[in-house]
Amino acid sequence: MGKKVLMLGGAGFIGSYVARELLENGFNITIVDNFSKYGFIEHDFFAHPNCEVKIKDVRAMYPSEFRGYDWVLCFAALIGGVKYFHQFPYQIARDNTEILTYAIDSTLGASPHATFVYFSSSMVFEHATQPVREEDLSQQKVPFTNYGMQKLFGEYLVKGAGEEFGLNYLIVRPFNAVGSGELPGINKNGEVEFGMAHVIPDFAFKALIRQSPFEILGDGEQVRTFTHGKDIGIAVRMMLEREIKNKDFNICGEDSIKMSDLARLVWEKANPGIPFPGFKYLSAPPADVRFRVGSSSKAKELLGWTPTYNLEAIIDDVISFIQKNMSSLGGKP
Repeated sequence: MGKKVLMLGGAGFIGSYVARELLENGFNITIVDNFSKYGFIEHDFFAHPNCEVKIKDVRAMYPSEFRGYDWVLCFAALIGGVKYFHQFPYQIARDNTEILTYAIDSTLGASPHATFVYFSSSMVFEHATQPVREEDLSQQKVPFTNYGMQKLFGEYLVKGAGEEFGLNYLIVRPFNAVGSGELPGINKNGEVEFGMAHVIPDFAFKALIRQSPFEILGDGEQVRTFTHGKDIGIAVRMMLEREIKNKDFNICGEDSIKMSDLARLVWEKANPGIPFPGFKYLSAPPADVRFRVGSSSKAKELLGWTPTYNLEAIIDDVISFIQKNMSSLGGKP
């Protein structure tokens, strides 16, 4: 089995967890990233002898740079929280499709025998009303958001390249990836802009600054499940080691929770003994996804994978990371 992996957008949140997992298990990786979200981050694994880093946009790569790899992992995409999806709908749909099609074409041209791994999203299931399995996707209505729609279209592009040109592929759908490594969204004025990053980092920062009342989008009755980045990394490593091809996988944690209950749980962990201050309900976007919970039974059956982080361990990890970065976020350390 070859072990050469090209990771497009591999310095991002999920990519960084996958990179560490692959390096710890004997893979050679090349990371290509333009560091557009947070600026350049010197990850600990960049110094590993089996890791090479190229700073560039995927669309600026030469097709020859795709040559010689056993897997091409495509993480590269514009990504953010619920407000982010609605602030940049056209840019998300345009850029993410451009990146994906360029990566597919270059893989087919330079490494036609490689397996192309597309990182989709649980947002393809925006209309779900119960825990969803992979086979449920064909029964779903089209997503509300441009981000969800683009991710779904991306899956069709990947499968279409498989049908028409013989592309070997995998589709991975992480459900609400979270863990240390992601900060709340910061606007151009250096201020935290809630809703631009994912919900647990947002809630962790609000709890640590003891925001009162505690701001929450919508009525707080939305239900989600969360998956630690480490568990996603393990699942992907298992797929590569077993040389799985032409399949799709939901990768998700096992704990689902309402957002109002999540806010209280984060507050209790950040501020033990201090009463929760109550909510300030903010207007939710028109396409407010009410329920997004998945089943990973397929990953358990084919890979032997189950998540190792429960929700409380995830929250502890995120709070610890935000605490260490409070000064850079304008809060008290």
